[in-house]
Amino acid sequence: MPDPVPVYRVNRHVTDSDVDIARRQKLSSMFMMFQDIAAMHAANLGAAVEWLHEEKNLAWILMRIRVEVERYPLLKQELVVETWPQPPRALYERDYLLRDPDEKILVRAASTWVIMDIGTREIKRDKFLDYFDLEMKKERALGKSLGRLKNIEKARPVYTREIRFSDVDYNGHVNNAKYVDFIMDCFSVEEHKTRGIGAIEVHYINEIGPGETLRLRRKKLGADTEYVEGVRKTDGAQVFNALVEWAPSGL
Repeated sequence: MPDPVPVYRVNRHVTDSDVDIARRQKLSSMFMMFQDIAAMHAANLGAAVEWLHEEKNLAWILMRIRVEVERYPLLKQELVVETWPQPPRALYERDYLLRDPDEKILVRAASTWVIMDIGTREIKRDKFLDYFDLEMKKERALGKSLGRLKNIEKARPVYTREIRFSDVDYNGHVNNAKYVDFIMDCFSVEEHKTRGIGAIEVHYINEIGPGETLRLRRKKLGADTEYVEGVRKTDGAQVFNALVEWAPSGL
């Protein structure tokens, strides 16, 4: 196994399946890139997804993520994806950058993860990793940690979605990037055509799996800010909430 490194970098290419109707990289594609490089770096640091699952019956679970776009990567563009964690606590904070080949930053992101017991679905609160006592990068992609999102009352219904096989990952629940597509579908094609999303923040609160139904709701908070939430139909439990911040279409 390669020596542990404090900052992990990989090269990626924006393919046809990564982009939207404007040939910009979809936010859900960015989320998948972040998820993939997080898994690679976790393995490099001694906490591989497969090892946790097979040896410890544990899993990495994304709790919060915020993505801020300075400029959207475009179809066929080459990218450098970079990630680094903060010193481990009960919560595991991890930051990301998407750069162009000239090292110009296109996208910044910050995330918070936990380790969950697969059998009991309980969060493992004690410190689990030491990252080999590496001298960690202290700089933050967004300059701060992520706090809680305030729940917004009277969000209006937009649509419902039955969770199906293709929505679910190996942990048995909807993959974090899928929720981003669900959120994007809360807005019309015309809304997406006329302006771009400058930032999105998603907080994952409860699991939902195949056969269950998710109710999507939204509420306008300002000229450029929307609140979106997903609620489980059977018991009314909030599954996620999110902020979407619109920016000029020229991103």
